[in-house]
Amino acid sequence: MFDVGNDTFLYYIVTCLIAAGTPGPGTLAVLNSALFFGVRRTLPLMLGIVFGMGVVAVATVTGLSALVLHSTLAFAVIKYVGGLYIGYLGVRILWPLFNSKQEEVKSQRPEKKMTFVTGVVLSIFNPKTLVFFTALLPAFIHQESSVVSQTATLTLILLLCTFLVHLTYSKLCGYVSDFFVRHMKWADAITGTMFVCFSIAVLLLS
Repeated sequence: MFDVGNDTFLYYIVTCLIAAGTPGPGTLAVLNSALFFGVRRTLPLMLGIVFGMGVVAVATVTGLSALVLHSTLAFAVIKYVGGLYIGYLGVRILWPLFNSKQEEVKSQRPEKKMTFVTGVVLSIFNPKTLVFFTALLPAFIHQESSVVSQTATLTLILLLCTFLVHLTYSKLCGYVSDFFVRHMKWADAITGTMFVCFSIAVLLLS
């Protein structure tokens, strides 16, 4: 197992940070929630994302992820459930913009709060997360050492990096939240459209 001073260890951390910071459904959900609800009310969503990633990590260790990736039916189920759910989130954000005035959109904001369950679903039913775990973890595991302990350590590092990046994003959102609240319709339009685009991308994933 690599130690703190090992280049492989540092490379892995950098990889985790980049992966966590790269825009995706989970990151977008965190940004949207933090802008309008603040860090504290976004924590359940962030914890849900981390929990869901943990579930995918366990599936990777047990070989379940490999089975899913090699099963056309199983992969299709995850792809369509995840894609449609992401699309649902996008439509849920966009729908009031076509049916309400700005004041009414503001009054509906509490109904849009994303929860722990939202984070779990975004992680588990995102096929890109499954592919990422399956490709990333084995590349950093040394067969001469305990595979279980290495996998547990690597997974914890990845989950911690993801949580810290999302927490940082949430904190930064606090500095610009007033601006976005004043321009809520534009923020919702951008966020909802990006969710729909992510949904289409997931559904077209082969």
